[in-house]
Amino acid sequence: MEKDPFYHRITITGDPGSGKTTFAGNVAARTGYRLITTGNIFRDLAREKGISVADLNALAETQKEIDAKVDEYLVSLNDAPEHLVLDSRMAWHFLKNAFKIRLTVDLDVAARRIFGDIRGEETFDNLDTAMKEVERRRQSEIHRYNALYNVNIGDDSNFDLVINTSGKTEADVLALFDDAFRNYTDPLARSG
Repeated sequence: MEKDPFYHRITITGDPGSGKTTFAGNVAARTGYRLITTGNIFRDLAREKGISVADLNALAETQKEIDAKVDEYLVSLNDAPEHLVLDSRMAWHFLKNAFKIRLTVDLDVAARRIFGDIRGEETFDNLDTAMKEVERRRQSEIHRYNALYNVNIGDDSNFDLVINTSGKTEADVLALFDDAFRNYTDPLARSG
């Protein structure tokens, strides 16, 4: 009887401004695995409602159906017969046997990154406003996921790899990933 293949699931979460989306894209390109970005669902929904992502996060604290749609999709990926990279706040919680990565960043660095983001998804009048909004969003997400799932997304012990991206280049962060992922994909490391 042939053994079922082991499909790699790389879940990537991170603080706002940590470089999570860029990192997830780089990991997908590096591994050749399909990238799924659940944040796009939230951005689209916020746009449809004419509110910011931070306001949608706050709304999701009381309207649980906002998260339920994404959650059901994530759970369904456990049966997907392929390797995946998931750019998602909660995929680490819903996917079994995943390599769980969390990116952190200092608040001032996050605010500068988001304030200067040329994608224009979130725009702020000044750096101080950006810093306050980044912290509000971070706290909203911590509160929401604690209330919904009784988990602390800020607890590093939930993850296999935690990287503070402040002061690191994309190459630095990818090098840390490469070392840790090599251990994850080593069959001897997985079985022991």
